[in-house]
Amino acid sequence: MNLISQYIYKNCTRTTIAIFLILATILLANTGLRLVEDVNEGNIPSFFLLQLLGLKIFQYLSILIPISLFFGIIIALNRLYISNEMVIMKLSGYSANRLSNVLSKLIIFTSLVVMVFSFFLTPITVNMRAEVEHQITHEQKIYSLQEKNFNISNDRSKVIYINDKNNSEYTNIFIKSDDNKSSRIDIASAISFDEYDDKFVTLIKGISYVFNIDGSFSTTKYVNQDILLSNTIPTLINNDIESKNIIELFQTDSIASLSEALKRFSFIIATLILGYLAIPLSHVSEREDKYKNIFISTLFYFSYIILINVFAKSLNSESSLLVSFIILHLSYLFVTYSFYQKSKQLNI
Repeated sequence: MNLISQYIYKNCTRTTIAIFLILATILLANTGLRLVEDVNEGNIPSFFLLQLLGLKIFQYLSILIPISLFFGIIIALNRLYISNEMVIMKLSGYSANRLSNVLSKLIIFTSLVVMVFSFFLTPITVNMRAEVEHQITHEQKIYSLQEKNFNISNDRSKVIYINDKNNSEYTNIFIKSDDNKSSRIDIASAISFDEYDDKFVTLIKGISYVFNIDGSFSTTKYVNQDILLSNTIPTLINNDIESKNIIELFQTDSIASLSEALKRFSFIIATLILGYLAIPLSHVSEREDKYKNIFISTLFYFSYIILINVFAKSLNSESSLLVSFIILHLSYLFVTYSFYQKSKQLNI
């Protein structure tokens, strides 16, 4: 790769990375603000904040990467046209076809990254996020004990009765616990949750009555008493199609699995086609509005992605799915070929 090719390649790579970082920062800020709001409203325990934020960002990387590549190439080459650097490069033989050869490594590498994310990493992230949200639901059940109601713990080993509740303060508590050896009743003035593990609670100023299976009986008064409120979290059964990797999708004989598999393949193909389409779309002359190509490119990109999602959700037969996706990709491949032919005719 000569100096000019390296210059073009580095410009496009740096712009792609810059756009990716900008989009990721916007997504991070937007998602972070929503999660902080949920924490403040008590919908999410604070210790889940960073974990949930990381998983949500990671889940959307397979969407951010292709859009960063597409607009990275367009903006980088567009800038070279506006500064007239591309005029000199054209005199050195850098047509749209040669530019596609120079940027092939970047486009193919990005498509492979999207493939790894779409096929394996994103489903893993979806599964992990579902587990966290399931755990949050469990923690919320612990926090949301109902006043003047018999609340049953998840493992069904305890019955909790709250006589008075004022915001997060619980007073006049009754708890009945059962195991294989004894039955226990606690009556306490108040209850407080463990800051780091809210499966544990502390009973304040209470008395316990223990009835053993052998008929013996004991009474204990205490100032503070830690007890395990619930030691089990119900098993999550995740049937979400997005949580399955590509191998699992092909092992499942259903239209929904086929649709999801074709959608993931389509995003990889779209990354390739749009990456090459970005090269002729980036051309702008002195007479043209420099933002015109950005607008047209945006229409091409989002129409392609929207059609992929529409076909995946609306078509309900194997033949219609296969035919529709093949026609869609061939159509955009033809559009890309047409733009290259136009560039060749105009010698740009």
